[in-house]
Amino acid sequence: DAATMSAIARRARAPIGSLYQFFPDKQGITQALRTAYGKDFEARLIALEARAKGLSLDGLVKNLISLSVDFVESHPAFLPLLDAPSSTRSPASLRETLRLRVAACIVAVHPRVNRASARRIAAVTLQLLKGLNQLYAGESPRHSRQYVREYRIVLASYLTARLQQRHRGNTE
Repeated sequence: DAATMSAIARRARAPIGSLYQFFPDKQGITQALRTAYGKDFEARLIALEARAKGLSLDGLVKNLISLSVDFVESHPAFLPLLDAPSSTRSPASLRETLRLRVAACIVAVHPRVNRASARRIAAVTLQLLKGLNQLYAGESPRHSRQYVREYRIVLASYLTARLQQRHRGNTE
């Protein structure tokens, strides 16, 4: 909120006129960044999806957590953007695409789960990863690693419980 278009232009080493040529306001910049970051995250999920079939559930959990942590470390502006106004969110289609990519990874590891269930499980998984990201980035490296271990347990427990339940035929 405190950033001004002038400060953003200075930080980007761009003339203010050029900035306004492409972005009418800070919300436009924020939305463009969130969309670009979403597409980068999707590219990482596509790579994981390509190798997910050979992973165990634990392997999928480790890969999802590593992917998420690596993303946060390589995109330092990502977390502050999550607190931006909802009007700057990435398009709903991109959010749905990310859910579908995670769902495809889940189906690759556990082929018996139906697509609708996998999509719901993927939505929860992405929210769990978002929580990890926020805790991870706000702590010292030692505490960050501890949160990673905790979230591995949480995500593995959640996925195991949901997928075993689906395997038994329970629809709740």
